[in-house]
Formats: sequence, structure tokens, C-alpha cells
Amino acid sequence: MGTAVLAIALVVGIPLIMAFLAWSSERPAVARPPAVRRDSATTATVLTAVLWAALTALGLYVAATVDIYPLIASDKGEEIDHAFRVLAIASVPVMALVLAVLLYVIVRRGHDALPEDGPALRDKGAVPVAWFAITAGLTAVIMVYPGLTSLSKVIDLEDEPDLLVHVEGLQWTWLVSYPELGVSNVRDLKLPVDRTVKFEITSRDVLHSFWVPAFLMKIDAVPGLTTRLSLRPEVEASFDTDPTVRLQCAELCGLSHTNMTIPVEVVSRSEFDAWIEERAKAQAAAAAGGPAPTFTLVAKDLKFDAKEITVEVGKAAVILVDNQDAGVLHNLAIYLSESSAKKSEPALFASQTLPGPVQERLQLTMEKAGTFFFRCDVHPTTMAGKLIAK
Repeated sequence: MGTAVLAIALVVGIPLIMAFLAWSSERPAVARPPAVRRDSATTATVLTAVLWAALTALGLYVAATVDIYPLIASDKGEEIDHAFRVLAIASVPVMALVLAVLLYVIVRRGHDALPEDGPALRDKGAVPVAWFAITAGLTAVIMVYPGLTSLSKVIDLEDEPDLLVHVEGLQWTWLVSYPELGVSNVRDLKLPVDRTVKFEITSRDVLHSFWVPAFLMKIDAVPGLTTRLSLRPEVEASFDTDPTVRLQCAELCGLSHTNMTIPVEVVSRSEFDAWIEERAKAQAAAAAGGPAPTFTLVAKDLKFDAKEITVEVGKAAVILVDNQDAGVLHNLAIYLSESSAKKSEPALFASQTLPGPVQERLQLTMEKAGTFFFRCDVHPTTMAGKLIAK
């Protein structure tokens, strides 16, 4: 009820005030510019109105039929997309009127332009009054709808979400944890479709920004502060099929800011449950220990002590990642190639990202022979090498 009253007050009050002020202002007498060839007022009005109607019709047709919008994969994204489309449609008549007047002046008056500007003409006729009234009213309406009405829906937080996800940003990667499901510090974001998700977002070092383009949602990740947003993924999608389905840092955060991205995947509930179970078991097994390491890779002074690792095809191998840099985050991630790592494609295998000093075991089995690429995702420019499977 309050929103409706406010909308009526804005829509009716602002245009009336603007029209009254425009009409009541005094008009000083000014000298008219020298006579030039011109259409009559009626002819000029009719021609401009026809041109305006044609441009408006064309603009509305393009806005309604040309799909220039990205994939929308969340309920909040649908709300934002709707608001954007309303704004686009509302702007068409205004822009068309400006273009119509401009084109008319260029075509009909361009060859008879005065050599210099004439004196200012101040008028309080129907045209400026209508212009102020209509544009002020349109602005007031948009402030209320879709402005205030959509904003409350977008910022609303779910008190009892189906899934709680903790996301931590650090130079230059994201760590994703599912605290209620026993999975922590993974570097891909997997979500069940049609389930309400609440994100708790923070940063370990500098200011980052949590942004998933396909969700149309973005919020800052601030050191020492937890920001929150909630949404419901509505479309099964993945980074493999659509590059907008990714978690990207949208705040300049240092040298490798552009590489601070991880893949996002929205899957069925059964597939999500199976993935969670697999990750939870793998992390539990890693914590409990396992077979003796096949290779020890030391991380010290932001460098690995080896540029090449060799393993046997088809046999389980264990790489012990020995992070000796106190308080510095490292991990080991193995990719199909260096280019796939730069494209933010998912790693074939990856250890957790942990601050040193710590030792982390990465168990893997290479199913085919070849040369692969490994790196630390936090320091990809100085800590990289190749893994040879033969």
C-alpha cells in the first residue's frame, strides 16, 4: 500500500510541479534571428511526429525480437533481466524523439544554418511543458517499477536455504566450501538445480568481487567481512557449454586478476549428491593418509623445486606437495595443457589450497600417455611445470 501511494505521488506530483514551474516562468523579450527558409509549425510538427512514430516502432520491434541477452540461469537473474528489458523499452520513445528532432533539423535546415548562433529563445509553450511532464513522469514510474519493486526481491536473503555455500577469495583463485556437507576448499562451484542457495562470501587478502555472469548477481568479497546473497539456479548449465557460467572476480585485485575464475556447473540433485559424496570421501582419505608418495614436490620462495614430474600410465601415483612458505597459500593442479589452464578449464586433479607450512597429498591415476601441465593456481606465473605420463 505504501509503495502504491508513493508511486502515485511521484507520478502525479513531479510532472505537475515541473509543468507549473515551466509555465509560470517569465519570458524575456528577445530579438528573433534573421529569417531563413523554414517549414510551417504544423508541417514541422507533423513531419517530426511521423519520423518519431516510425523510429519508435522500429526500436520497439528490435527490442522485442532481437535477442542480445545472455543466458539467465537464476531466479534473481530473471528479475534483473526483466528490469533491464523494461528500461530498454521505456527508453525507446525518448531516444526516438531526440533522434527525430535531430534528423529533421539536419535534413530540413542543415543547408540554411545561420553563420553564428542566434540569441537564446526562452519559451513556456506546450512542447517544453509536455516534455518536462512526460519525462519526469516516466522517470518517477521507473524509480518505483521496476526500481523499488525489483530491488526488494533481488536483495532478499533466504533464512532457511536448501544449501549453504562458503566462498573465499584470495589472490588469485576462489575456495568453495560446503560446511554442512563436509566438503571444503574446492576450486569449482557445483550447485543443484531448483534449490535455494545462500552464499557467504569473504576475502583472505584484498578486495575481490563475487560475480557469476549467468546468475546476473555480483557482490564484494571484503577482508574481515562476510557478505551474503541467495538465489535459486533454474537452468542446468556448465562452463563447458557456456562461458558465462563461471565465478569471476570483478574487482581489479592484482597481477593475475583476469585469471581469477573457476568453473560453475548447475546439475541435477542426484548428480550433485553423488559429487558431494565423492569429494567428501576423497578429502577424508587424504586426511587419513595413504600409500607412500611417488614424488615429493617442494614449494618454497614462490617456486616449485622441480619443473618436471614423471608417472606411469594406469598406475596410482601420490604426489606429496610440501609447502614450506609460512603463511603463503599454495596448491598443485594438473591440467590437460597450459592453454586449458589459462582458459580456466577444470583441472584433471588438484590438491587443496592451504597456507604453509603444510604437506598435502595428491593421489592421481593418468589414464593415457602424454605431457600435461601443472601449476600452483595461486601463483601461476612463477610456479608451473610439466607432468609426463608414460
